[in-house]
Amino acid sequence: MKVHLFNFSHDLALARNVANYTPPRNVQIMERDLASLVSLLPQADASYTEHAPVWGWDLSLVRKLKAATVCSPSALPTTAQLADIRRLSSRLTAVEMLPAVRARLPEGTTVGESSFVTDIAEVKKQRSIFKTPYSGSGRGLRVVEAGNFASEMPKLESMFNAQGGIVVEPYYDKVADFALEYLVTPSEVQFLGLSVFETNANNAYLGNRIALQSVLWQRMSQLVPQFDFEQLIEAVCEELRGRFVGHYLGPPGVDMMVVREEGELKVHPCVEVNVRRTMGELSLHMLPLMAEGTEGFFRIIYDKDTASLRRAVDAMPAAVYDGCGKLTGGTKILTPLNADTHYVALIEVARNKASV
Repeated sequence: MKVHLFNFSHDLALARNVANYTPPRNVQIMERDLASLVSLLPQADASYTEHAPVWGWDLSLVRKLKAATVCSPSALPTTAQLADIRRLSSRLTAVEMLPAVRARLPEGTTVGESSFVTDIAEVKKQRSIFKTPYSGSGRGLRVVEAGNFASEMPKLESMFNAQGGIVVEPYYDKVADFALEYLVTPSEVQFLGLSVFETNANNAYLGNRIALQSVLWQRMSQLVPQFDFEQLIEAVCEELRGRFVGHYLGPPGVDMMVVREEGELKVHPCVEVNVRRTMGELSLHMLPLMAEGTEGFFRIIYDKDTASLRRAVDAMPAAVYDGCGKLTGGTKILTPLNADTHYVALIEVARNKASV
């Protein structure tokens, strides 16, 4: 049976790590409203392969699939495989990969420090970012200013106690977000492409640039002209190969940043390792929707009031297509807008060859 499963609650389910997990109501609504997004991906059987039609594998999803009898239990990940997926999904993977990737790249071209601490007294009282080992999409993350540690201590202790420790990183002057998307097969790691995305001040995802890979790479090279991105792709691939092959099947995405340090722009080569599908990987499948020479921005909008959401969508420029049905202008709505919809995904045309 060919299916698509948008279990966007996957990161939260991993954090809880129980078979009978029920996500918060707002996450349930998001999963329902955006479910059709995964129809952009190639169809596949509901089984644990590198092309599995799920957002991510966890105990809760496997229980639901078994109960729904949509596939053979033997086609689903085993208890040991689920344990591997959860282990690799921890932010400890990024903590370990960061220095290893940096060691493969020329000295002085990268930045990045990250540590996992189990005693809050070990934390230096400087501007820092605190992350719980399990969370995603900007969640489980807190920026603390140097002078605010006393007032923030109860919240930090709660983060410590929730998952037995916390990841601590310096605060960086971020200039740009990007990610490298890969696919882990039974025998190798394949590079899928570059994802260029944007986040808000709280590091929550805002959207992805949709453009030819050559265009995205050109912009990254213009931003950091002295950096060897081909070497970065291979360095990350080698680290993923050693850690993931034989322990995971599917698409991991590695989030990165361009940061300003002492007046120079450098690359932080491993901010997060997402052991699941990502919006960046999904955005790679959106390019066929666009006409040649057209660029867009994929984003998700939310409104607690459905009527307000509909008015906002109706006020957007209508989609314009060429003779082949490819988007050349306006806004393409990717998900249904129903009577009780609160989340809508769309692509806004940002540039086309006629406007160059």
